[in-house]
Amino acid sequence: MIQAVIINIKVITNTLRDIPMGMKHGKKILGFFAIASCIVGLVVVTLVLLKDDTLKRAAAGCDTINITATYDDTEKTLKTEQSMSYKNRTGQAISEIKFHIYANAYKDGVKNPPVEDRDITNAYPSGKSFGGITIHNVSQSYIIDGDDDTVLVVQLGEPLESGKSVKLDMNYTVKLANVKHRLGWTDDAVNLANFYPVPCIFENGAWLTYPYSSNGDPFFNAMHNFNVKLTAPSDMVVASSGSLVRDTRKSNSRDTTATTSYQSSAIRDFAMVLSTKFKVATKTVGKTAVKYYYLDDAEPQKSLDTACSAMTTFSELFTKYPYNQLSVVQTDFLHGGMEYGELVYVSRALLPTDRANHEYVIVHEIAHQWWYGMVGNNQSRTAWIDEGLAEYSTMLFFDRHKQYNVERDVLIENARKNYAAYIKIVQGVGGELDTNMNRELDQFNTSYEYVYMTYVRGLLLFCDLEKIISVDNLLLCLKNFSTETKFGVATQEKLVQSIEATTNAKVKLFFDTYTGGWSGFQK
Repeated sequence: MIQAVIINIKVITNTLRDIPMGMKHGKKILGFFAIASCIVGLVVVTLVLLKDDTLKRAAAGCDTINITATYDDTEKTLKTEQSMSYKNRTGQAISEIKFHIYANAYKDGVKNPPVEDRDITNAYPSGKSFGGITIHNVSQSYIIDGDDDTVLVVQLGEPLESGKSVKLDMNYTVKLANVKHRLGWTDDAVNLANFYPVPCIFENGAWLTYPYSSNGDPFFNAMHNFNVKLTAPSDMVVASSGSLVRDTRKSNSRDTTATTSYQSSAIRDFAMVLSTKFKVATKTVGKTAVKYYYLDDAEPQKSLDTACSAMTTFSELFTKYPYNQLSVVQTDFLHGGMEYGELVYVSRALLPTDRANHEYVIVHEIAHQWWYGMVGNNQSRTAWIDEGLAEYSTMLFFDRHKQYNVERDVLIENARKNYAAYIKIVQGVGGELDTNMNRELDQFNTSYEYVYMTYVRGLLLFCDLEKIISVDNLLLCLKNFSTETKFGVATQEKLVQSIEATTNAKVKLFFDTYTGGWSGFQK
């Protein structure tokens, strides 16, 4: 997610005050070339097959979540049946499986609401509104637990040994709040993200059940395959993760509802956005269809071209984008944008007045298809990894596309100045200053502190790393790292090990001191 590109210093000040290549031999030559051509052809075909097989192989190692849902636009509800075969990959026998049920963060009276107090007026177009998820049935015993009832605990009848699987079925209803957020509705769009129960990560002998947070992106998910069938009013256009495999509107246009089905392989999150007002522009980049769904963009081709350029640039710089499609969706959203598997939100509020920022957000959110998308990380504890890399990748994009008039040096200088100003302001008003980057989301004192310690300081970390190992070496490192860690999970330790293996440079101390909060590299 991108919350802000430029932070207004006055706003920060006011907020901080309030918070703590002869014929004789012709046949032989021709024969040689024929054999050589065959060999080359076989090599090329083999490489292509191997390259194309990476996603298939990744998908083979993922559980599949099957969802059948019906959206009622009158009631603003999503009635859903969900099934999956959960494979125990924890390395030990387990007696329960925990799921995040993020939809409950939108309930009334929660301790960790999705919207900060200062954003309430902008987030809720008709005043405060609430939603939530009601679990009707699960094929095993269950309880609702966690802060604000955001954890579903499925209790197994007998221990599930490591490597074994269990089939789980459940049905539930999600009630949407009238809010411009990840999950919610407005008069022009319905955002359906984080609506389904998703298995928590099991790490070091325990389930990670981080609470929801209005700071950052409170998500840390394993890769899953998805089969999603949605029935919704037939006049609604559906922007979705995954590839469309069926649309009933082609067979019967008189129905008042239509059912669309989607499939996706090895993604971390599945999301959809519905609207009767969507217009769509499409362009193909390699084998990928990039689709731009927009509500009121006067220059949609510019936005689509930016998205396609970002896709091309990042596929060249890092590992190749493996999916068949990407949906870029302009929707009502409180923050600048938000990333999901094969789909990104871009806030409608940026246009028509701020096209530069609109394009910046498109690039940043598409960068997230690599950082946190293909290469995951714990966004609830090491948010600087995906946000810092997304910001650095965005800078690399603009440095290679001069037509946008966004200069690398200016971006870096502005980041340094804004960071220094932020520190000065916090100290000036006697606020608590903590520059540690490895923190859980609820340990950041304010959303401003979160932005500066993950986006801004994260960007500066990689800019300062350039000075140690060179820009070219850093790009080689990121290409190697994204290839090595594709479909996996990045940690600071893995990133350091990859950089040191690529360059022979010792950078562990640099990372430890930087992420630990030392400010010397900002001078």
